[in-house]
Amino acid sequence: MTWLTFHRQSETLAQQAHESMRTGDKEAARRLFAEAAEFERRALDSLDPSKNKTRGITAVSAAALWYKAAEFDRVTQLAYGQLSDSSLAEFARFQLEEIVQAVFAEREKEKYEVSFLPGMVTVSVKGGEVLRGAAPLDLIVDRVKTIQAMFYRVIEWTTARPHRKGPPTKEVSRIFEPWLLQEAPGSFQFSVAIKANPQLELFEKENPGASDVARTFLNIVQTISVDETGDATKALVPDDSYRNTFRKLVRNLTPTGKEFDSLEFRSTGVVDAPRINAIARAKIGKVIRAEQPKPAADEQALELSGSLRAVDLNDDWLKIHVPDKGEEKVVGVSQQVDDVIGPMVNRQVLVRVVRTKAGSLRFVDIELADERK
Repeated sequence: MTWLTFHRQSETLAQQAHESMRTGDKEAARRLFAEAAEFERRALDSLDPSKNKTRGITAVSAAALWYKAAEFDRVTQLAYGQLSDSSLAEFARFQLEEIVQAVFAEREKEKYEVSFLPGMVTVSVKGGEVLRGAAPLDLIVDRVKTIQAMFYRVIEWTTARPHRKGPPTKEVSRIFEPWLLQEAPGSFQFSVAIKANPQLELFEKENPGASDVARTFLNIVQTISVDETGDATKALVPDDSYRNTFRKLVRNLTPTGKEFDSLEFRSTGVVDAPRINAIARAKIGKVIRAEQPKPAADEQALELSGSLRAVDLNDDWLKIHVPDKGEEKVVGVSQQVDDVIGPMVNRQVLVRVVRTKAGSLRFVDIELADERK
């Protein structure tokens, strides 16, 4: 049999495996991935040694399929065999090394299973200034805090808790404690998981499904990032307050400059994991603006660009320093939430306001300034 015959059989089985993943049949998916990997290995063995590029592509494909099948010994055996060949194409060498590193990370995660809930979310930060295993500190810290905030919000929303403006309740933060887990470098990667708590079993009896945080989180991010009309998000999250907060938190995750190009999310058992970038930011912003109230006939819509100097949600104001104008005070921010606006203090922001007939500035929206413009 030829390389093409083996490769096509592998592709067919891999497609069936992905379909099994979508339906939740993980065991069938692993079995099919393993069968697909075996056919891809045979395809690799059938190749002429002179076909370096095809050999590299096929080797990476076979290793990736073994990895999806959780056949980690087979992954390393194949990868080390190929990496020992000095004629291996450079792109294939790089990708096989990444897969081997991912295997090491997965083996470490097996030690965590007794301590963490199923469904870790792995986040890959890609492009821009991000290097393999290295990224600007502020970039990562800001995104980790936003993901943590979303995890808490997901838990509160799924358990029908009232939408809050301040920090999460002690009950929720005590039972669901997000942890940051180190990932194998590939651009820059990290995982977020919820540490198991002895009180979780009782909590879940009162709130069935509350522990499925990762899947719900990914569903919300995916829906918001591709929803151009807002209808799909409204169907998923009918509550106006939670929907508005989720949208703004996802917008905060997207790139605003040249530091990075995209965030990619994945979790075991979730095939259609989201990828958010500048295009997603534009879509989210368009939906948010479309749902904002229009100014009255005697009012004027304005945009203020500058540094956010201070926020007081209790007293209902924020202050922004605008170049060549000085400090501007904006009122009407009491309905905003700490999760969204707090991380923006001392950052460059764009504040949408309405100048009232009396001359005051009334808050409409705030987002991090897009430094790409």
